[in-house]
Amino acid sequence: MPTPRTSRTDTHRTGTKAIDATERQLRAVELRKAGHTFQEIADLLEYANPKDAQKAVLAALKKTLQEPTDVLRRLECERLDVMLKSLWPFVLKGSPRHVEQALRVMDRRAAYLGLDAPKQVEDHRTVTVRIMAEQIGKELGLDADELIAEAERIVSVAQAEVVG
Repeated sequence: MPTPRTSRTDTHRTGTKAIDATERQLRAVELRKAGHTFQEIADLLEYANPKDAQKAVLAALKKTLQEPTDVLRRLECERLDVMLKSLWPFVLKGSPRHVEQALRVMDRRAAYLGLDAPKQVEDHRTVTVRIMAEQIGKELGLDADELIAEAERIVSVAQAEVVG
């Protein structure tokens, strides 16, 4: 008798194998919550080793966090679609107020979907170090750039000592 072919759905996230794997991962999480070690989980659920049991627990936890976020993002985008659809006839007529509102809706959608390029944000720690170096330099008659360079050299030496 020929081996039955695996249907395409069996290899997808909702296929039988995927569901079985997810259920096994969820059992691994339950065992971990109950205080079992990864070795015990591996033994009970027939994972090859404790590392695989740990990976299963982490994968299940990641899924439980990711799926609600994806659902919420999709819901919010659907709401934005409704808003934009209601604004669009006024945008086409050239209403400046509605164009502004539509652009805000579109900006929100881009933010939800991560479509915008990363924003350049100056690290406040860098600014704080610069201000402190300028204040110390002024008090001691030293150059702020030289103070920062010396501090960076000290940090590099300390890091090398820790690593080495």
